[in-house]
Amino acid sequence: MILYKLPIEEVKNSLQDNGIYNFIPLNNQSGVIYTPEDYDEKKLNNIDVIDWWEESTSTSTLINITDNLKEGVDILTASGISAFNNPYVNLTGEGILVAIIDSGIDYLHPDFIKEDGTSKIVSIWNQESDKSKPPNGMIFGSEYSNEEINEAIKNNNGDLCIDEIGTGTIAAGIIASGGKIKESYKGIAPKAELIVVKLKQYENTYRKDRINYKNSDFFAAISYVISVSKKLNKPLIINFSVGATSASLYNLSTLNTFTELSQSGTVIVSGAGNEGNTDIHYSGQFSKGTTFDKGVYKDVILQEGDDTNIDITINFLGADKVKVAIISPSGEISQLSEYVPDNYKINGSFNLENTDYSIEYILPWLLSGGTVIKIKLRDIKPGIWTIRIIPEYIINGNYNLYIPNRNIISPTTRFLDGDSSYTITALGLLRYVITVGTYNEKTNSMWLGSSKGPHGENQIKPDIVASGVNVISAFPNNTYNTGTGSGISSSIVCGILALIMEYILKQTHLPRYSLYNEPLKTYLMIGATQNSLYNYPNISQGYGLLNYQNTLIKIAKNID
Repeated sequence: MILYKLPIEEVKNSLQDNGIYNFIPLNNQSGVIYTPEDYDEKKLNNIDVIDWWEESTSTSTLINITDNLKEGVDILTASGISAFNNPYVNLTGEGILVAIIDSGIDYLHPDFIKEDGTSKIVSIWNQESDKSKPPNGMIFGSEYSNEEINEAIKNNNGDLCIDEIGTGTIAAGIIASGGKIKESYKGIAPKAELIVVKLKQYENTYRKDRINYKNSDFFAAISYVISVSKKLNKPLIINFSVGATSASLYNLSTLNTFTELSQSGTVIVSGAGNEGNTDIHYSGQFSKGTTFDKGVYKDVILQEGDDTNIDITINFLGADKVKVAIISPSGEISQLSEYVPDNYKINGSFNLENTDYSIEYILPWLLSGGTVIKIKLRDIKPGIWTIRIIPEYIINGNYNLYIPNRNIISPTTRFLDGDSSYTITALGLLRYVITVGTYNEKTNSMWLGSSKGPHGENQIKPDIVASGVNVISAFPNNTYNTGTGSGISSSIVCGILALIMEYILKQTHLPRYSLYNEPLKTYLMIGATQNSLYNYPNISQGYGLLNYQNTLIKIAKNID
């Protein structure tokens, strides 16, 4: 990803002059570039039009397919819709667009086909398609219109977009399933319309047997769904059922450059993450005012399983100055400079393990303003690895280490003293995003895997929690399956928001600013159910459990 401030055409020309021909402008401030594999990344620092650039990172699904129909919970029960009995309120999500950016969709599933035989999907961008029909402004994949999808349905042709994994179909079914095959598996907002992006899959950097996505393609998908909603002039809900690596602080993001996301009628809902019990995070603290002194350091122990590679990110909540050394299982130690400049990269190898490493120091990091250290270990070997953090000068002292999301690395790779706090997926930390944790409907308790806050210096995330354990939804090949995780919870909240936004649009006494992110988030918070045993807000449940009926009542009374 890159940030720039010149007109897009000037940026494009300058990039081409420097050998970069694959460029997607996301908006007037940010874009995505795809460089050749042998391109020297150092050249990017010398391109005048680029204010900032960062390598694309892995993202992964926030939905675990559980194959547990016998113990499953239907969508209307999980969302609270079935408990809402008011003959005067008949909401279906009509007039609202919901974006599904995930593994695709089985558009031939009867639950996504209207009574007249046409599709609920207004358009599909299949990023993996080789048909070379990319949307306007994009450079890969194929776009299919509602008319083309309808024609494919008539011909029973499922080739436009195949969901091999099923998570995209599950997310879409929770929101808009018509329950044609089985009425009891109906979705929350059956008349909502869908915009679908099938994300491009990549060979996993860490394990060959897992797939992952890239956040560059994810941001391109956001640009696409915004453009579609503008053409149709309808309110848009974007479902983040895919998540980036967890983080502790994320003040700025490429998302901030999309001005549409702060306007009325466009809402983002993100799963909080599924890292509450996975030991992918470690937190520690130095005393404020600590300076370099021989023998003062903190050792963080990482147990490496059988990954091919591993990335470790260290985030400081302030501009602390530190040095980092890596100690291999055989006792080799990485290079350790006497003085580390603010932006500096060390490359080296462990000879006994035959493992290459890089340690990159960034201060200040654009996305937080604090210190970030990025460690890459390539061709890593199993065993106990130590990350030694040595203070030079400590102002704040709080630091957090992260490895990638559990579902794309080895199940036995973990920090030995892992911490479940500060595990919210990075994009879920942004203030205007509605971030949703996962609740277990059957046990009336939090799901163990639900990621926890806080955010930065004790700011609360998630915002609310919603059911997300073994929820039954549509699945490829005209079937149903169960899913668990915060991507399920975010999908439920998206469905509820479709009903709420439809209700607001139909009420003349409600102000139109109610369709902005912040008011909608507030409605969900004040309507949430709170357990008297806990103080709210808190880092596990935010402001409480989603309560559709109570939220609608609060809106009807306009928070009187």
